[in-house]
Amino acid sequence: MITIKRVDEDNSGQNIYTVMLRNQLICRFEHDRNDGLAEFLQKATDAVELSEWADYVIMEDSKGG
Repeated sequence: MITIKRVDEDNSGQNIYTVMLRNQLICRFEHDRNDGLAEFLQKATDAVELSEWADYVIMEDSKGG
């Protein structure tokens, strides 16, 4: 299961989120709640793609795993 969770306590403005796969931290990213859901999901996507985890998955796929 993939989970995106806010990790700071600020209820307005810029917030910090984590993307988790099961219990493994994939990445963190910042998002301003006023920017909306589409921007939120795009930032999550960008953060995952830039993470070391994404590099690991690409390397495993190239090995046939």
